[in-house]
Amino acid sequence: MIALTAFVIGIWIGLTRIGWAFGSPPAPGTHGAIIVLGFLGTVIGMERAVAMNRTWAWITPLASAGSVIAMLTGAPSELAGALLLVGGVVLVGLFGVAYRIQPEAHIVMMGIGAGAWVLAAGTWLAGGAIPSLTPWLAAFLVLTIAGERLELARIIATTDTEKRRLAGAVAVVLLGSVLSWATLETGVRIAGFGNLLVALWLIRYDIARRTIRLGGVTRYMASGLLVGYGWLAVSGVLWIVSGLSRTSVAYDAALHTLFLGFVISMIMAHAPIVIPALAGLPFPFTPAFWAPLAFLQVSILIRVAGGLAGNFELRRWGAMLNAVALGLFLLMVIGTVIRGQRTKYVARIT
Repeated sequence: MIALTAFVIGIWIGLTRIGWAFGSPPAPGTHGAIIVLGFLGTVIGMERAVAMNRTWAWITPLASAGSVIAMLTGAPSELAGALLLVGGVVLVGLFGVAYRIQPEAHIVMMGIGAGAWVLAAGTWLAGGAIPSLTPWLAAFLVLTIAGERLELARIIATTDTEKRRLAGAVAVVLLGSVLSWATLETGVRIAGFGNLLVALWLIRYDIARRTIRLGGVTRYMASGLLVGYGWLAVSGVLWIVSGLSRTSVAYDAALHTLFLGFVISMIMAHAPIVIPALAGLPFPFTPAFWAPLAFLQVSILIRVAGGLAGNFELRRWGAMLNAVALGLFLLMVIGTVIRGQRTKYVARIT
């Protein structure tokens, strides 16, 4: 429930920041942190805790959820940062345990992604400005997702050379993120190049290139993945061009092609397998889920076009349509879970 609250309030904050008069949301300066580490950090922490089946693993989602409460209640920012730091450190520890059990490259990559969470929280605690957190927030998500996809790439026998190429791309992402502490725009450009390399690797080697030929939920998931990789590539180019300078017309597009186009497409694509795994609830897929996925892509195109053209009104409407797509997806998830529960109950009593 706290993760869902963080998601909704994060959207609310985003809409008010871009000019929609929807009241005064709490913690208006925490839009990125509350979405990435509050919402996604809690969800990813829960996913890993369930997978590892260790009681102490739940410290990560609990700490992340606690940081959401701290941000929304106006507690000192140091408290939210400290809770996020604890959650990230425990997540790194989880991947350390996982590596001892199964010493594989994908676990190392996800562990490094968790380390990026720790560095983002540490930057916050050290008093770093929100823009200086952005490369680390992005690295956390990009490396976590790339690690999960690398795990599945074993099905198609990814070679050591191909794995080294991905490792090289990740090294560029990390180099840029580190350099961003000293010189933000230069570091961002290097990290953006790394993100572009990761995207090209995923487009080339991910199993989704094969599974998209299948039907039903498999094609839906593959489509969401591939379009997300495309947005990550676009974002990489825009990071290189803009350096995430707030004065650049590409600033908004550079951020949201990654955090909306890439990340949210990943969430929509993985929902049919993540929700049953986390909640233990039936999740019968229907073709109607194509609607929010397609609507999200159109809304991002509108927002990006408005931003790059310097058309604030078009960009503002694009942001509103982003929120509509997310709201539609959320309502469909809730409705599908309820329908699945009813079907399960009817089957039990008949």
